[in-house]
Amino acid sequence: MLLRTLSALMLPLALSVAAHAAAPAQPPGPPRLSVSGADVLDPAGKPILLRGWNWGHWGKAQPQDGAENAAQGANVVRIPLRWWGFYKGRGGTVDSREDGATATAGIDPANLRHLDDMVRWASSAKLWIVLFIDSDCGQNGTQDAKERQYCDPQGRYPQGHNFWTDAEARKRFINVWRFVAARYKDTPYLGMFEPLPEPNPPGVPDAQIAAFYDEVMAAIRPVAPGVPFLVGGRGYKAPAIRSVYNPAWKDVVYTGNLFLHARKGGGGEGALKDIRQRAEELLALRNQHKVPVFVQQVGVRSGEDPDRRLVKGVLQHLVDQRIGFAYWEYRGSTSPDEYGVHYERGNQWVAKREWIDAVSGAFRATP
Repeated sequence: MLLRTLSALMLPLALSVAAHAAAPAQPPGPPRLSVSGADVLDPAGKPILLRGWNWGHWGKAQPQDGAENAAQGANVVRIPLRWWGFYKGRGGTVDSREDGATATAGIDPANLRHLDDMVRWASSAKLWIVLFIDSDCGQNGTQDAKERQYCDPQGRYPQGHNFWTDAEARKRFINVWRFVAARYKDTPYLGMFEPLPEPNPPGVPDAQIAAFYDEVMAAIRPVAPGVPFLVGGRGYKAPAIRSVYNPAWKDVVYTGNLFLHARKGGGGEGALKDIRQRAEELLALRNQHKVPVFVQQVGVRSGEDPDRRLVKGVLQHLVDQRIGFAYWEYRGSTSPDEYGVHYERGNQWVAKREWIDAVSGAFRATP
């Protein structure tokens, strides 16, 4: 009788210890997100759905954006550093590559200071930060004639001048990542590192894209232990997500773009059907391999969706399927018909309030 009583008393304690032991161990430093099965976990070991914005256009984020996003219900923001690419706008100052800046690992010091600002604004607002380093030259997937001339002015790389054809550029990029990881490793609310968005090197097998991710992540892990990674397949197309799946990666979240183009599939319901089919690719990977997925860019051009029916439909689908997302984007171009929920008019930002309400409504929604 005594033994049975003691066993009954000890069972809840044993279950509690077992549950605690099953949660991923937190490394030293600020609390971090972690990956467990198909879930992203918060620092307390509970599943968390990340929903928020992209601060995608370089130089356009404002000091108040973090607090505004948090008040809108966001808990994540995706922040870029753009390194080596022909980026338009902002007076040609978007490309951060400066090989002579050895003290900052080849990053333009002025751009690094701006990145510091964005990280601080987001962290202070308690937004989980997805930090990505973009390189249009390095990923080699969106190049027009001007881009090719910029990336390969001597015409020495007929297959494209990128991280797969230039070992030295690849080495420099990995060194940039190690520097960035070390710089922010103790930042509160540092959520995930995204090694390289939308890789699409011509003539390169998908296996080599996965190997590139592996190399970058292996270089970062010792520098910033415990920070998960976000990776996607070729061009970040949802059907390509399986090509980079690796069961050995236990700290990876998988991603794909979900931009809705209103004219696709006949428009309206046809466009929504198309995007749901693409989302199914992410869900299939999650269900089959028990890994987490996150849509790092989802968006609809305002001019293609005047009544916001499409944007509400695609975001509701993500809510229903419990897929986290970052909306593209918070501050955009000078056109009110583009993706940004703010646009520039002269020296002023104009808020598209109905769009902000539509997106922030999805942040707060429950499945």
